[in-house]
Amino acid sequence: GSQVDLGCSAEGRPPPLLTWFRGPQVLREEPGAASLRLHLAQVSPQDSGTYTCVAENRHGRHNRSLELQVA
Repeated sequence: GSQVDLGCSAEGRPPPLLTWFRGPQVLREEPGAASLRLHLAQVSPQDSGTYTCVAENRHGRHNRSLELQVA
């Protein structure tokens, strides 16, 4: 029932598209933003899983993942 905030930031030229994924599903994206927050309200065990932030522009793609486990 608690809330969780996940943050992601990236710099690049041109500014990257930032996208949050849970598995293959896009949860939130923002083109040209320096940071992107993902707010999960009232998490439950069904919210457990792998969350990935991807920063992408024409020069490449970089990502970081985390595993969220809700008991």
